[in-house]
Amino acid sequence: MATIRDVAKAAGVSIATVSRALNGSTHLSVQTQRKVLAAAEELGYQKDRLAAAMRTGRSGTIGLVVGDIMNPFYAMLAHCVERAVHSHATSLLLSNAHEDEKSYENGIRALAKQGVDGLLVVPPSRIAPGWIHPEAPDGLPMVALDREAPGAAIPSIVIDSANAMQDMAEHLRSLGYSRPAYLAGPEFCIAGKRRAEKLQEKLASSGFGHLEIEYCLHEAVSAASAARCILSLYRPDIIICASNQIALGVLMIAKSLGIQLGADLGLVAIDDVPWFSVISPAITVIDQPVDKLANLGVTVLMKQIFGASYTPKPGDCLIAGEAAFIPRESTKEPQPSAQYAGRWLP
Repeated sequence: MATIRDVAKAAGVSIATVSRALNGSTHLSVQTQRKVLAAAEELGYQKDRLAAAMRTGRSGTIGLVVGDIMNPFYAMLAHCVERAVHSHATSLLLSNAHEDEKSYENGIRALAKQGVDGLLVVPPSRIAPGWIHPEAPDGLPMVALDREAPGAAIPSIVIDSANAMQDMAEHLRSLGYSRPAYLAGPEFCIAGKRRAEKLQEKLASSGFGHLEIEYCLHEAVSAASAARCILSLYRPDIIICASNQIALGVLMIAKSLGIQLGADLGLVAIDDVPWFSVISPAITVIDQPVDKLANLGVTVLMKQIFGASYTPKPGDCLIAGEAAFIPRESTKEPQPSAQYAGRWLP
């Protein structure tokens, strides 16, 4: 069985350097860390995590409490986090919060009891008014991803969608859309409210008037019901969806009502999924760089765990990257058919 000394010899570094690399130290160069990890993998070196935990007080694992693993966005986020964690020779434990505040709190407590060295968390979208984010158990390093943690003294990592929203607004205006509607996700989600406000601002700056907003869960069935409601009451010519799951609900109701997307009704989804680009019509999206979100979150958490000289202050909000607007076939020049234009939807 290979030893840490064997790995050091194969990588051409000291035993101390191997130890730091295998424990995910942020003080090593990426090149050195990769060289050590490659040598360890080639030799089949297996780290004794129990012994390491007794020596260092660290378990070599971090926890991720994700919004809802059924949402393709969070499934991809979990994948990217796991890949980033692996590059630090660390393991990942996952808890699915189902977008529910109680499940979220239970997930934090359960992972803390497992002895993780730190936590990455996606605060839930379904929260009661006045809900306060729980503090990190026993001072455990914790970083919020994708959404800010209301009232918690922990750093947050988010994506900036402002420029992408502006690009979308100008694109829709240039094509002649005039009656936008927004399916915004749960009403009491702080991040969702801020996104809705930003969207209203960007649409107004491009010459749009009133933006009709309907709230729903980030679930296809809930979104389909909300879409039916907003179509019958407001009759928009473009629907913007706060997530890909909400967009799926619009696709369901459009098919059931015989609405032709891209002609009768435009559609934009925030968050891309691979099949959006290959269905007909292909779905216009605001695409968020999930890999950058995951990588920066893991880096910030590792800095906290290993006491790097610089770490974000509690409550800081860091931008991992900018979203990109990708126009496709679901936002063409609106050409509603006589059947759609005259229909009063049930």
